[in-house]
Amino acid sequence: MNRLRIISLPLLAALALALPASGDDRGHDHAPPRPEDWAPEFESLQRRDFRILPLNRAAEIVGERFRGRLIAARIVPPTPEERTRGVVLVHELRLLTPRRDVLLIRLDAHSGDFLEVAGAGLTDARRKGPKP
Repeated sequence: MNRLRIISLPLLAALALALPASGDDRGHDHAPPRPEDWAPEFESLQRRDFRILPLNRAAEIVGERFRGRLIAARIVPPTPEERTRGVVLVHELRLLTPRRDVLLIRLDAHSGDFLEVAGAGLTDARRKGPKP
């Protein structure tokens, strides 16, 4: 039994190493897209002064205005209306409020401006007091 294991393990390892090498590429181009191949809505990403707000800073901005816990975040393209206002990328965050409501918050990923806040319990989750 041990002899069979000793013989079969190196054989299986050699077979496993040989398999990926024999796979075909199927014509996939692994080079990153060139800027001239980008869709028109991403042209402003070529600007040297364009910076995307880090996710932790977006979470801080939301936390300054609303009470709750961040449960999801992602970067998404803008809606057509947002695009007409010059927005290039959007931070979309979901916040669980103390009353267990979920708020959908959309921020401009460049400036941090609020684009949309939606959800039940919005007024209760809003922090009271002067803006920081």
